Amino acid sequence: MLEPEIAMEKGPHTVPALARKKQLLVVDDDKAMRTLLARALSFKGYDVALAGNGLEALTLFHENCFDLVLTDLQMPIMDGGRFSRLVKEQSPNIPVIMITGEADSNRFWERLNMSCVDAIIPKPFKLKEVDTTVQRLLNAGTY
Repeated sequence: MLEPEIAMEKGPHTVPALARKKQLLVVDDDKAMRTLLARALSFKGYDVALAGNGLEALTLFHENCFDLVLTDLQMPIMDGGRFSRLVKEQSPNIPVIMITGEADSNRFWERLNMSCVDAIIPKPFKLKEVDTTVQRLLNAGTY
């Protein structure tokens, strides 16, 4: 009986809200690329989920709340272009970064509707470029 009374006397405690880590989804059929990006982004303080193709990524996207998506363009089962269009249809304010080795080809521009991506990073890339682009899109306040 004494403990509840003491707790009531102290009143409610305010616990400072901890900043939630940003949730990123990395999609690439190349396991080494997924691992590289996951390690680099985790090191920067992000929570990173991984998928090997667009269909697997779409399942994760429906089950979780992501702040940003990085996806390769060419992948089996569902490519990054189709996946990014589905992401933008469902969550138009979630930033999508397309990472591709095809950025200089006309075929790339024909396959990709630019309204479904917020940034393109051509391969090969520097991790600093990925970090800068992720930070810029997350800080843009577009979602």
